Amino acid sequence: MSITVDKVIKREPLVINENATIKEAINIMSRENVGLLVIVNNAGKPIGVISERDIIRALARGKDLNAKVTEVGTVGKLVTISPRDSIYKAALLMNDHKIRHLVVMDNDKLRGVISIRDIISEERVVSRLAELAEAKPSEAEAVGAD
Repeated sequence: MSITVDKVIKREPLVINENATIKEAINIMSRENVGLLVIVNNAGKPIGVISERDIIRALARGKDLNAKVTEVGTVGKLVTISPRDSIYKAALLMNDHKIRHLVVMDNDKLRGVISIRDIISEERVVSRLAELAEAKPSEAEAVGAD
């Protein structure tokens, strides 16, 4: 049984316009208790992300809170996953890219964000990942493939 990404998405995606400031991003993250926002252009298309880490690094470099989110976020290199992909694939992508969040896209439509916390907070997901880790490498690849 393969658990898919759509089964562990916790909420609607939170977005911020590309013209918004770091301060606005901080306010949304704080209010909504999230660590990442999807940056969208004026047409509503995802173009990047801004994370807590991006903000901390920017502030450490002396960046002003009124700077645009596009100046400190990751823009143009969006790492995405389909809602039909397995959580095993999601975990591998996060590990390969050294990131804690993936943007979930269903073709051109933003469906959500999945975090490493979403994956590990599901007991059935952790159990399944443990099973896959114990399997022989060729078996794990076959089970994780979609």
